[in-house]
Amino acid sequence: MHERETNLRRMHDYSHLAVRSSVDPFTKQLDFSKLDEMGFILVEDKKLREKLLSLPKPPRPFPIRQMEEKMRFALDVIPYGIHIYAILQKRNDEPVILEVPFEKEVFPQILFPFLTFAFVIFLYIGIIRSILPLKTLREKIKYFANGDYDITCKSTKKDEIAALANEFDSAVIKIKALRDSRQLFLRNIMHELKTPITKGKLAAEMIEDATYTKILQNVFKRQEALLEEFSRIEKLSADELKLEIKHYHIEDVVDFALDILDDKQESITCKLTPAELHVDFELFGVALKNLLDNGVNYSTDHHVFLCNDAKSITISNKGPALEFSLERYAEPYFLEGKKQKSSRGLGFGLFITWHVIRLHGMKLAYKHEGDTNYFYIYM
Repeated sequence: MHERETNLRRMHDYSHLAVRSSVDPFTKQLDFSKLDEMGFILVEDKKLREKLLSLPKPPRPFPIRQMEEKMRFALDVIPYGIHIYAILQKRNDEPVILEVPFEKEVFPQILFPFLTFAFVIFLYIGIIRSILPLKTLREKIKYFANGDYDITCKSTKKDEIAALANEFDSAVIKIKALRDSRQLFLRNIMHELKTPITKGKLAAEMIEDATYTKILQNVFKRQEALLEEFSRIEKLSADELKLEIKHYHIEDVVDFALDILDDKQESITCKLTPAELHVDFELFGVALKNLLDNGVNYSTDHHVFLCNDAKSITISNKGPALEFSLERYAEPYFLEGKKQKSSRGLGFGLFITWHVIRLHGMKLAYKHEGDTNYFYIYM
């Protein structure tokens, strides 16, 4: 707006001086040849003249207006399109319309917005290209979180994103090396522990005394169960435990859990309603076994009840309420706070149960009513 007013004022002054210098001092008539030399063009197109005469006249500068009154003519400068026109009006004469020798600097006015827009687009593309590696890095992190250690995100660039990708790549290599060494160690130690157990079981079969044979077999069976539990704990801790989900009758799963607790079956009372479980047979059976085993160990009468309906499995026993929340007892190596001196902690049993049930998409809940503890598995 300011530029437009400045141009109009400048053209008004210029047109006024040009008209004054082109007036013949004797005849008082315009010398159009002089105006033509100064670049003014006489407008003769009728439609254009009518359009220009119909446009509102901008205010003339006050000093110029006084000079026009002395010279007995009026001069108006009007912008129209990309041109500026001077309208010279004398009393009782047809108005003279001249195209002023002025051209708007259209090219710079168009070029500047275009260059600005092009710069913004260039900046946008540059930013997108610079942060595009973040998308790839995010995908690699996602694969890594899902257990894929065979990824690489090494970058040869020098920016901060490349530095981050290289650091993550180094971390993946170190974690993969730790995982491989852990797996090698566990495979070796499991092999070394199973070998003497197998030899012991063979030696127990050779003992003629049936009583000692049964005792030794139970001891070795217990050792095998502990090794299996240790393997499950390691896989749960590394989040590498995979489920093989199938449909099973609840009676079959409970029978499997009771078979593992063969020395405590007399302490467990089951009242089952026919139902179908969609579970990993062995892992879910171990989870039930752990709950039943803890129930027998921590009940006041060393007895546990198991029942079910279509939506849940309930395990109950007589005993005092848990001192802490169920989540705390699901932690490995957690002992019962003030009762640690008794050395009777829940150990890994509830830890395994909690995570196996979570992996099945089920929920483990606890409630104490009267003198009875209730553990619920909501399916």
